[in-house]
Amino acid sequence: MRILTLLIFMLTMASCGVQVNSNHAQYLEGTKQYAVSASVFEPYITSFEKNAAQNLNESDFEVGDIPINFGDTTNEDYDGVCNTYSDGTKEILIKKSWWESTDDIQKEIMIYHELGHCRLGRDHDDERRVVGTHTYKMSVMNPVIPSSSDYVSQKNAYLTELYLYDKSALTSGFGI
Repeated sequence: MRILTLLIFMLTMASCGVQVNSNHAQYLEGTKQYAVSASVFEPYITSFEKNAAQNLNESDFEVGDIPINFGDTTNEDYDGVCNTYSDGTKEILIKKSWWESTDDIQKEIMIYHELGHCRLGRDHDDERRVVGTHTYKMSVMNPVIPSSSDYVSQKNAYLTELYLYDKSALTSGFGI
């Protein structure tokens, strides 16, 4: 009976056109709001491209047509979001109030996280490891981004995980 109920629910949802959001991006009708990124985000985009080129061994890696701007994330709990629109375009919106209240390291992590969704097609990864009394996030793609201190101490390992899905350097770096 439970299986039948689940099957009916799944068929009902599919027939209503509800889109399953496997990448934790928001799916919206229409087209993106911005054609280019705000200049404040350019250094982070350039850094992401440089790190991607090195890690992926793709010298011509580019973010492409994914602008990043300040805007309404449409969810009070999100400080940044990757929007995918019905016409296939994408953009990243960052809450200005969050941006103005945080440090440069958190800004970098947020931009890398959102580009992980929009450009790399990464899903959230909520894996954590505990060492003593400290809990380490095992990916920049954690729904709650890593702390600045953890990121700085293991930046290369976090970037390896982001671009190559390889957590081994994080595991050894955190003494796990």
